[in-house]
Amino acid sequence: MPCQNQGFILDGYPKTTEQAKELFAALDDDNDEQESKEDLKYNRQIMPELVFSLEGSDEFLKERVINLPESVLQGSHNTEERFVRRLSEYRALNTEDITVLNYFDELEIHPTVIDIEKDESTEMKMTVEKMAKLIGEPKNYGATPEELKEIEHLKMEEKLRKEAVIRSERALQEAQMAEELMTKKAEWAEKLAEVKQQERELLLSQSLPLRNYLMHNVMPTLTHGLIECTKVRPEDPIDYLAEFLFTNNPAST
Repeated sequence: MPCQNQGFILDGYPKTTEQAKELFAALDDDNDEQESKEDLKYNRQIMPELVFSLEGSDEFLKERVINLPESVLQGSHNTEERFVRRLSEYRALNTEDITVLNYFDELEIHPTVIDIEKDESTEMKMTVEKMAKLIGEPKNYGATPEELKEIEHLKMEEKLRKEAVIRSERALQEAQMAEELMTKKAEWAEKLAEVKQQERELLLSQSLPLRNYLMHNVMPTLTHGLIECTKVRPEDPIDYLAEFLFTNNPAST
């Protein structure tokens, strides 16, 4: 089944013209998908649109392999010995006149040769950016309509889930804040009541000497005078009371 939606990338393959012919050969029963150019029959549905050839000298490539971290080399086939062997095999199969790139050239899919020795950026960033620029914007290699619908559905579900989490966290936070406020209000009311009680006790303690003085020296004569004033009911009760207090002052007798 030809790949019509996702596209593909082949890394390091095919290495020879024979491998390329075998890989992209058109099947006999796929007449609608066959094309022919200079006696080269190929399946246009799977033929790549772009071919990149990253070029570097043997010394440069060996140096890169030697300097790879142990964590990268572990479990891979990029040990120095195996790499040198594979590089020698590749050089033997691809000479200046005979190379897999010629296969694509003949089909007018002209390979882009990039000298990676000139790229001194981290992790070959400049080379990657150059290739991305040549590839251009994505075409029909994205998700299928069904996949896009599923992706949108998953995004909506994730959005709703996040919104629900935010609402739940907000409600919990508001409940905690309300509880803290009620606790602080109760503590404040308790402290306020305590302060008022202390004020009452202080006022009471401070008023006792004065109260005792008045009860002992003033109130008896004043009370007697008020009673007499209510009995006589003079025209000027204030003057009458003053005269009564002056006349009946215990200190003057």
